[in-house]
Amino acid sequence: MADQQHLSILEQGIDTWNQWRQENLHVTPDLTGAKLKGLDFGSADLRDAELTGTDLSGNNLIGADLQSADLNAANLTGAQLTGDDLGHAELRGATLIGANLHHVNLADADLQGANLIGVNLSDANLTGANLRSANLCHANLQGANLTNADLTDAIMCDANLIDANLTGVDLQTVKTAGTKFSSPV
Repeated sequence: MADQQHLSILEQGIDTWNQWRQENLHVTPDLTGAKLKGLDFGSADLRDAELTGTDLSGNNLIGADLQSADLNAANLTGAQLTGDDLGHAELRGATLIGANLHHVNLADADLQGANLIGVNLSDANLTGANLRSANLCHANLQGANLTNADLTDAIMCDANLIDANLTGVDLQTVKTAGTKFSSPV
């Protein structure tokens, strides 16, 4: 359950929220399970925030700092995160259907079991990311860096992996029917 004081501060706007974050660096924001659908979080400081089960669908998160945020089971369907830093983020089981994650840093992020159907991850950094059992059907991973990513049991039907860096990736258990690669795998 979200901390009501944290929600109250957030409702005052992003500038107020960011100022509060600067003045309270020791506080871990708790927005667990909050319904924050369709809001503008551009430039919001959400570092290390507890966002488990939070509904952020359709939100503008461009420029938001989500580094090391816990987004387990969060709903980011249709969210805009272009160029954001989600390095080390916890996105286990998150729903990101159709989200725009172009050029996002997801290095070492935990996306195990995440629903990434139709997600734009073009030019994203997924180095060392945990994508075990993630659903990446129809995902655009063109030019993405997947070096040493764990794709065990991932579903990548009809995905675009043209020009993706797959160094150190084991595709033996990945379902890749209809997936486009730069060269034969």
